[in-house]
Amino acid sequence: MSAEARTAARTAFALLAGSAYDPTAAGGLVAWQRPSGVALVARGGGTEPVPGGHPALSGGRIAWIDGDVTVVADARSFGDRDRMATPGAGVIALSDTVLAWRARDAAGTDRLWARPVGGGGEPSLLLETPAPTEIGRPALLGGLVLCHVAGPAGSRLILIDTATGAQQLLRAEPIAQLSNPATDGARLLYVRATGRQQELRIGPVAPARPIDDRVLLVHASSGRRDREHEHGRHRHRQGYRGRRPPLPPRATPGVVATLWSTALTGDTAYVTRLRAISGASRTADILRVPAVN
Repeated sequence: MSAEARTAARTAFALLAGSAYDPTAAGGLVAWQRPSGVALVARGGGTEPVPGGHPALSGGRIAWIDGDVTVVADARSFGDRDRMATPGAGVIALSDTVLAWRARDAAGTDRLWARPVGGGGEPSLLLETPAPTEIGRPALLGGLVLCHVAGPAGSRLILIDTATGAQQLLRAEPIAQLSNPATDGARLLYVRATGRQQELRIGPVAPARPIDDRVLLVHASSGRRDREHEHGRHRHRQGYRGRRPPLPPRATPGVVATLWSTALTGDTAYVTRLRAISGASRTADILRVPAVN
C-alpha cells in the first residue's frame, strides 16, 4: 500500500450517530447513550430506546443502569431480566460471567467494582483511585476487566482479573495519553493522544508497545499546532529521499475535538468524538472506522 493510500485509510470514517457517546457493540448490535438521557440500540435499519441508561452489550444480552440497580436482559426482546445492585454506577461493562462498573463519589474518588452475573455473590472492589487520578470506562474480556488509569503521573492501560484482583500492564508510554480500551475478544482497541495528533490504535490483548499496534484512524490533536514554518516561507526539503513525510493534521479553527470512548466488533471500530465549538454548545458523536485486518 502506498503512503497516500495509508494516509487515506487512516483518515477514513463514517458518522454512526450524532448527539451520542459511549458506544457498545456485540452480537451484531450497537448501542449508545444520548446526552438527553435516552439510550438507543440500532437494529433492523432503525433504532429503539433502551429501558435504561448507559447500556453495555455482550453476546445476546444487554445491560443498562436504572438508579442504583443494573438490569441484564435479552438484547433482542429486553426480556428475562436480572436485576443487580450497583450503587453509584456511572458506566458499566458486561460479559457472559461478570458485570463491572465504575462509581465516582463526591470527592472525585473512582472505584472499579465487579460481581458475577446471574449467580448472586457479593461485589468485589478491584481498584480505587483518589482525584485527580481517574479510572476510565471499563470493558470486559470474560472475567478480565480492561480500563485506563490516568492522572498527574501519566496514563496506562491495565487488565484486572476479577477473581484474584491481579493486575497486568498492557500499554504505557511516557509521551502519550493512552485511554478508553475496548475489545472484541481477540484484539485491543484504544486511543493514543499526543500534542501532535490523536490516533485510534488496535493490537493484541497482551503487553506490547503502542508503536507496534496498527493505526486505524488519525485525527487532529485537541490543540491546534502551528504551520511549522514562517509566513512566506516553506518547509525545507533537505535530507529527504523523495517526498517529504506528511505533517500531522491541523485542527479546524475554533474547534476542539477529542477522541474518547470506544467499542470494537469483528470488522468495525467505534469511537466517541467530543467537540467544543467556539460560540456553540458542546457536542458528541460516534464515528465508525473500518477495523479489518
